[in-house]
Order: sequence, then C-alpha cells, then structure tokens
Amino acid sequence: MTSSSPVKKYVILIGIICFPIAVWFYLITGKNNYTPLPYLGNYSIDTSSVNGKQKMDTIYHTIPNFTMVNQDGKTITQNDIKGKVYVADLFFTSCPSFCPRMNSGLKTVYDKYKKVDDFLILSFTVDPDHDTIPALAKYAEKYGADAKRWMFLRGDKQQIHDLSLSYLMLPPDTMKDVKQDIQHSPYYVLVDKERHIRGIYDSTNPVMLDSLQGDITYLLKQYHKK
Repeated sequence: MTSSSPVKKYVILIGIICFPIAVWFYLITGKNNYTPLPYLGNYSIDTSSVNGKQKMDTIYHTIPNFTMVNQDGKTITQNDIKGKVYVADLFFTSCPSFCPRMNSGLKTVYDKYKKVDDFLILSFTVDPDHDTIPALAKYAEKYGADAKRWMFLRGDKQQIHDLSLSYLMLPPDTMKDVKQDIQHSPYYVLVDKERHIRGIYDSTNPVMLDSLQGDITYLLKQYHKK
C-alpha cells in the first residue's frame, strides 16, 4: 500500500496539471470557440408593430448601391456581389506610398480564398481620371487577379467620395498632403452578405492581416453552417 502511495500522488498531480490544459484546448478547438464579430457604423431601432404586436429590430449600417466598372470593362453593381462576403479597400495604380504593401497583403488574402465561391475582394480606385480600364487591367495582371474573385473598380469621384463614407473611411478628396496630391485611408473593410461592416483593419500593421484572415474564415463558417 505504501509503495503505491507515491504513484497515486503523481497521478493526482498530473491530473491537476492536465485538466486546465484540456479545458483550454477544448475551448480553443471545440464547438464553443467563437468570437462574434461586431456590426460597425450607426444603427437604428425599428419599433414597428406586426399584427398588433410590437416588435423591436436593430437596423445596422449597410453599404449602399453603386455602379462601377471593373478591370474587364464590365459594369458592376450590388447585384453582382449579392450573397458574397468581401473585403474592400481604396487604392490607385500610381500610389507611391502604402498601396503596394496594402495590395500585397490582399494578394495573400486572394490566394487563400480564391477558390471560395462566396468571397470577393473589391478595390476601388481613388484616381479614376488616370486609372482607366486598361490601367486597371494591367494592375490586376500584376497581382494575378481574376476579375471574378478580385475586382479593381472605377467610378466617378462623387461616388468614390460617398462610398468612402459608407465604408467608414475618410473620402480621398478631403485628405491633403504636401508630398502627394492624392490621399486615401489605408484600411481593409470586411463586409458580410447583408452589406454590414464587420471589421476594419489597418493595412500598415502586419498583425492586422492575420486578424482579417481569421475574421474572414469565421464569417464564412457562420454562413456555411446555415
């Protein structure tokens, strides 16, 4: 009996050590592992009544309709991206500062999710005067981007201004810099299938690219479970 006592003590000790590790592993890998993504932007509360019963719904900020042209010269509207999770960003082809790094990050995202049918990347040029369809096509080719999965889009400046606001970014025509005439926000914006903004990520911070990819994976999983 006495010889087995130390063994029992070791078994108990190992159990005490391993139990919290096992719980942690389950929380990380099991069914309870999730971090719900927020809905960003202004929202309102609908308190209308149906059949005499009052209901209360939260109406979240949504991206409005738009009409743009992609690198293939095809007109793109919200109908063309309906039912898609997507990442949006602002750029221009001659950008000398953070655009190359920003789009290199998106190239990583593109390569990871390009076979996912309900995922897209939308890159909106803030310099439509110079970023013609041929210029966008050449730029897309540089990143190996298929227009069905990664669209480089151009529209008029007023529409870009309005879309920037809807994506919760500063419009490029309101930003001034002595070093270059054109400025824009360096953010990736994650949008769900209902056109709600679910995340904003600073492309100048390398850690944010991992956060973006993790949130894309999470959001897609939520839809694929339905």
